[in-house]
Amino acid sequence: MLCTQLETTTTAEDVMEKLSSFMKANRIPWENCCGVCTDGAPVMLGSKSGFQKRVKEVAPNAMGVHCMIHRFALASKTLPDELCKILEAVVKCVNFVKAGALNSRLFQNLCRDMDSEHEALLFYSKVRWLSKGNVVNRVFD
Repeated sequence: MLCTQLETTTTAEDVMEKLSSFMKANRIPWENCCGVCTDGAPVMLGSKSGFQKRVKEVAPNAMGVHCMIHRFALASKTLPDELCKILEAVVKCVNFVKAGALNSRLFQNLCRDMDSEHEALLFYSKVRWLSKGNVVNRVFD
């Protein structure tokens, strides 16, 4: 199992060295490598010295793909202005409600009075960007 820490730097060369030593130790030929899935970091994608480029040098048939989760993150950054404004307003309201215990309790009482299916909002922060859609859906519900 490949689960080792990079000791100092995290360059494409360092990542390639770790992976190469793993492949060698487990007698896995590079010819068996058919693809590499990475995030959007320049270290991984660089066309001249990135990790994917280095893998292509030893495994020419390997395809480089962008991680699905990171694709969603990139797509959400390119929303039209109208949707961005709506999303910002929704997130601002949700974070105001979730910011304090009193606000949350008052909102919960409001939801009960309205016979709402939900009584709580989902918290959103930029660190948890995957929750954007869930936050908007919950507000809509």
